[in-house]
Amino acid sequence: MDAGEMADLVRRAYGIVPDAIVQKRTVWGIVAGASRYILKRARPQDCEERLRALADVLRHYPGVGVAAAMPLATRTGTMRASDGRGGWFYLQPWLEGRHVDVRDESERLAVTRALARAQRAAPPGGLDSALAAATLRDKWRAKLQLLERLKGMPVEAEIADSLNRIAARARAVYASYLDGTRPLAFCHRDLAPHNVLVGPGGSVMFIDFDHAGYDDPFADPIQWVSHVAYLVPLCQSAYRRLWLTYAQAAELGDEELVSLVRLGAWPDIALRALAEAFRGGEPERRVWRLRYAVRREEERARLHDAWLRELDA
Repeated sequence: MDAGEMADLVRRAYGIVPDAIVQKRTVWGIVAGASRYILKRARPQDCEERLRALADVLRHYPGVGVAAAMPLATRTGTMRASDGRGGWFYLQPWLEGRHVDVRDESERLAVTRALARAQRAAPPGGLDSALAAATLRDKWRAKLQLLERLKGMPVEAEIADSLNRIAARARAVYASYLDGTRPLAFCHRDLAPHNVLVGPGGSVMFIDFDHAGYDDPFADPIQWVSHVAYLVPLCQSAYRRLWLTYAQAAELGDEELVSLVRLGAWPDIALRALAEAFRGGEPERRVWRLRYAVRREEERARLHDAWLRELDA
């Protein structure tokens, strides 16, 4: 679809007359006077029901001091617009901000508090089936199955030894997981720094809810801390503050904190890097990232295990 056709779609479906259309990597920026929007191509799973349920949850975020890029309704009340050729699109606000700087402790802790508040923002009542998702344990099971398939892969001995330790760690954490211990919460489920913006005054904004759904509430902090520890070398106290900040904002009790820290031993980033390194036709091009991820995971494991020993004591 060219810019003219896109402008026509936005004008027809949303009543918005674009002044400019900015091509981004996977989305289009729409500039209309003082207002800005993002137009996204709807995936097959982005049905009316899911987008409407997503908007219903995200409209509660401002009440807890968090902004979110939520789907907007068309002039006729639908959540998607057709291009007339079988393609579907949806519009959301263009949030003004920059990507979070995880090197700045005040920013990464602000995000940690915000994700805990956001999990409590969903309205009370039954879980919307349109936002059902594979749970944290389901995802972990799939990654353990991946580990089994990749046994004996051709890597240097040092990486192989580290991967054996990481695999043993993953199996131990998975074995300790207990279903039904926590009520499900609405989770972002893709909390990488590129999906978090910081606005004026340090306000926190979440974008890209493609994977969002109801899950174990610990899914978000485990993923978030893993990303931060991968990107930034943290001292013991800074690492602990990430977990403790979430626990305080989520109002966890002592036993819940211990459960979170035990599950937080899951080697998330290393397993992601492993999957990427051996996906596609040129795995050697991704081995460098695997090597770095494995080294960072080993360093994080030392910090984590030291804290676990203290908690056990």
